[in-house]
Amino acid sequence: AVVSTQSTGRVMAMPTRATVKQRNGEEFEWTGTLRESLYILECNNSGVTVGSKCSKVSVENCRDTKVTLNYGNITSYLEIINCHNCEVTLADGVTIATVTVDGARGVTLRVSNCQEQLEKIWWHNVSKLYVDRGDELGLFLLDKIPDNNEITKFQHVCKVKPDNTFSKEPVMRENGYPITEEEKMAADAKMEEYDRRMLEMVKQNVTIGPNSSLKARPYSAL
Repeated sequence: AVVSTQSTGRVMAMPTRATVKQRNGEEFEWTGTLRESLYILECNNSGVTVGSKCSKVSVENCRDTKVTLNYGNITSYLEIINCHNCEVTLADGVTIATVTVDGARGVTLRVSNCQEQLEKIWWHNVSKLYVDRGDELGLFLLDKIPDNNEITKFQHVCKVKPDNTFSKEPVMRENGYPITEEEKMAADAKMEEYDRRMLEMVKQNVTIGPNSSLKARPYSAL
């Protein structure tokens, strides 16, 4: 079956939300417009093919469902939330810059080339997350069920490296914003370098007189 929400109007509409909901044991294709965000909700044992570009794709509260993206979305953003035993496949040429997986158990992302199709994956509250790279490297386990069988509470991000493997980093909160240890170290290093340069500028533009306190050069000298 083909589910279509395309509009024939000539006036550009405001962004809209397209929903595919509560499909059970069905195989179907969705086609829509660039102005739509697609939400695939509460589907069980189904197969969904996204047959056109859209602004965003979100897969939520689905079980035993396979989603295939034959076209990319213009925001290059994919959400997988509260899903169990689900697969999302990126067809050749489909690029998703950011994938977010939250509250999921047993999720597999299938791609043919990580370097070209993925940039980074964020996940939180996940028990098992795989990436099938479609080559001799095969499945890559990003996260697994801990020994205590509790889902991982921490937020992580992994970035694709040139060899199609991943760098996994825990995410912390810095001034209310998510940041990794690597990013924090880079930001701290930049701040230290900035402070050092400012101190050098002050030293170069301030002299000490023989009979007085500090004497500063004109501000224009800076």
